[in-house]
Amino acid sequence: MEVDRDLIDDAYIDYIKSQWRNNNSKDIVMGSRIRFYYFRIDYASGKQHYNGELFFKENKLGGTPVTFMNAYAKAGTKLSVEEIFRLNTRVPDERILRPWIYTFCKSKSFGGACSVAEENMVKGWWSLCYDKFDNTLNDWLVKLHKKEISDHEKFNLIVKNNCLSDFWSCTIRELIEAIAHIHDCGLFHGSLSDYYNYVVVGDQVKLFNIGGCLKGLSVDNQHSKKIQDFKDFRDFLKKLMPARSPKWNERDSFIKCFDEKADSYEKYVEKLKNHPFLLTPYKRVKYITGIYYDDKFGVMDKLNQRSEFKKFRGWTRGSHKLEPFLRAILESRKGKPYKDDLSELLRFLRNIYAHYRQYGGMEKIKEVDAIFRTLWVDFFDMIHVIT
Repeated sequence: MEVDRDLIDDAYIDYIKSQWRNNNSKDIVMGSRIRFYYFRIDYASGKQHYNGELFFKENKLGGTPVTFMNAYAKAGTKLSVEEIFRLNTRVPDERILRPWIYTFCKSKSFGGACSVAEENMVKGWWSLCYDKFDNTLNDWLVKLHKKEISDHEKFNLIVKNNCLSDFWSCTIRELIEAIAHIHDCGLFHGSLSDYYNYVVVGDQVKLFNIGGCLKGLSVDNQHSKKIQDFKDFRDFLKKLMPARSPKWNERDSFIKCFDEKADSYEKYVEKLKNHPFLLTPYKRVKYITGIYYDDKFGVMDKLNQRSEFKKFRGWTRGSHKLEPFLRAILESRKGKPYKDDLSELLRFLRNIYAHYRQYGGMEKIKEVDAIFRTLWVDFFDMIHVIT
């Protein structure tokens, strides 16, 4: 295969050659991203991506595994291959797939009759080379449903007590951070609703195919592009976690949070990243308790005054439904019993968190989380929205 040399700056190549001539090592070519001697692609017609290797030694041994992807496989963009490559190289992040090179590949003419794959190789094709990945998320899901692979940890979204699994809560939170990092680098993605822009790499789900630059846009348009990325991500999550019966209230609350307005972009991202849906039972209770201790948002007054919290008033009337250890905490203040005010419900949760070690430790916190989410549905999520 040949690389189209017209795509590479000759002056830069001359500089690399001079650096190489003055370097005594036989293994390393000096220079950024033009450090390999040879690459190999397992090309197959009709596929979107192919396995391959980059070789950093003249003997072509010990190649680094990579994945080459057809340039036309990038959805929702009119950018050139070079522009896509340069955008993606600007965003170093663990949750974003790293690109190595972009290239135009073709083979010399084959003698006699050619197969379809050989005809395409003669015509040539544009390709982007990334760190090796196992599957696009779309291919991975298809293989799971066909039972061609078994990956229960990733496939099981819901675990005990109707909670999001640790794998997906961590993955979603880190993808939110990765999207924010793309924006911090002056870019936007542009097509996060599409499964094909996510890949499975070992035990991680990563983004790739960043599609646009914020530079030159007005402040309002920049903000709009950023928020749209998150709304596209919301649409991706709605497909990944479809609405179900019986209702999954925490999931629905989290999805709605993408449409909530915030005082600033930074606040918007924090709201999504710290949503109770993405926290473990212990962290969820700790987070809500922390709001009680640090009431800088006036939560206590809002709980007692805002109409959407009316459904929780009279919460003490359901005390007979509580577990014995919760009733013990509730009744421990006989000299100063809990009132029906919603701020008192938050105080009750604070006291549970302060004394749970006396009643069985961490397993009790998990029970508390499940009980609160059953008896007082949406209470955690609604507090999160008003902070």
